[in-house]
Amino acid sequence: MIQKISSIIITAILLFSLAACAEKNELVEQPVAASWKVSTQSEQWQDMEAITILKGQGGRADIEIDLASLNQEIDGFGGAFNEKGWVALSVLTTQQRDAVLEELFDPKDGARFNICRVPIGASDYAISRYTHDETKNDFEMKNFSIERDRTYLLPYIKAAMRYRPDLKVWGSVWTPPTWMKTNGAFDGGNMKDDPKIYEAFALYLARFAEEYQKEGVNLYAVAVQNEPLIETKYPSCLWTPRQFLVFIRDYMGPLFKARNVNAEIMLGTVQDRDFRKFPLTVLNDPEANKIVSIVGFQWEGLNSVDQTRERYPDKRLMQTETECGNWHWKPGFDPDKPQNDWAYGSYTWKKIKAFFDEGVNSYLLWNIVLDEEGKSIDSERPWPQNAAIVVDKNTKQVIYTPMFFAFKHFSYFVEPGAHHVSIIHGWDNAIAFLNPGGELVIVVENDASSPSTVSINLGDYWLKVTLPKMSWSTIIVPPLQ
Repeated sequence: MIQKISSIIITAILLFSLAACAEKNELVEQPVAASWKVSTQSEQWQDMEAITILKGQGGRADIEIDLASLNQEIDGFGGAFNEKGWVALSVLTTQQRDAVLEELFDPKDGARFNICRVPIGASDYAISRYTHDETKNDFEMKNFSIERDRTYLLPYIKAAMRYRPDLKVWGSVWTPPTWMKTNGAFDGGNMKDDPKIYEAFALYLARFAEEYQKEGVNLYAVAVQNEPLIETKYPSCLWTPRQFLVFIRDYMGPLFKARNVNAEIMLGTVQDRDFRKFPLTVLNDPEANKIVSIVGFQWEGLNSVDQTRERYPDKRLMQTETECGNWHWKPGFDPDKPQNDWAYGSYTWKKIKAFFDEGVNSYLLWNIVLDEEGKSIDSERPWPQNAAIVVDKNTKQVIYTPMFFAFKHFSYFVEPGAHHVSIIHGWDNAIAFLNPGGELVIVVENDASSPSTVSINLGDYWLKVTLPKMSWSTIIVPPLQ
């Protein structure tokens, strides 16, 4: 009898204690855990011990995520196919090359690239300068040909498609055929302001899309011109914003419609701090606005992304080319070598975060693969650039650079159809996405030289994690009730 009374008293005390805890909003541990992947300078892509998720309020957290505040939808991640990339991969054995492509494109175990860019004619990472029709005044494109691309670019794309059959590819011009330009050369010069030239160039772009689609490539979009405000010593061409407007509205759009070209038209690529130039000039025109579905930004275009997102919320925004080196700000750099170091990986990580925070739907690398020299065809300064993967042509060694892992911490976990989620308070070095299945993806950088313990609040839930020094982390929180 005494034992029974004691048992009743103990049970009552426990119930009273739990009620008191609930009343005080103290933390009550739940049987839920978040998975955690980490990359450090010494070891990349580590599986860490799962993080316990607690329910209740633990005071103000270092990072507070508003799961009810969903922003733009995410389309995906990728990079650019260039001739020099395929040449670098071609020094490897078939088995080595396949392993690299699987690591990049495989939707299960790779970095899950799903959107990529291909040059229309030569880029600064072509083997040599060319366009698809150098026959002067060939207005009807009778001599148009993608034969050159069968040597380097199409094999590269098709090799990637073995692992990602649904890969989306878009084309971008560095230079129109030279006879369409004021200087008659591949490098620099202006696009001729001439209706006959505009008609021919619209046909040139349409033919490119049609020919690539015949090859089985999902060529889903075409951009008018790479960096139309920058004249360089490699393939390039200057356009005014008014020329872009006239060409898209009066020539490219109508011709694509008349020929039933199954490709979207991109306003890009915009490297422009001033939103009033290309985005506003083109999209503020009602007819051109109907034609353009994607706006592509790179480098300094970050400064125009938020205004474009706010003013034209129906447009898909893409970061088309991540910055390709850190030689310009790193003291003591070697001008003859690419700087594929941890600092550049961190620089890229911050750029990815910045563009998504401003409103882009997708983010692309520039060169995916280069050799150890990484040099462009710039006739004045063949400057070395960075790449996610480096192939040493002498040793046949494949090097996955820190940038690759910085990028993979996003691309592997953030699924197409996810949404950017608002962080209402917290670190500058944190960003979050909600996947279609309800998983929360939190990507965090600790750029300090010592470990940092961080608490994260998810509404009614809370977790704490100690981030290793100089690291990138991705934390996956399962759907919470």
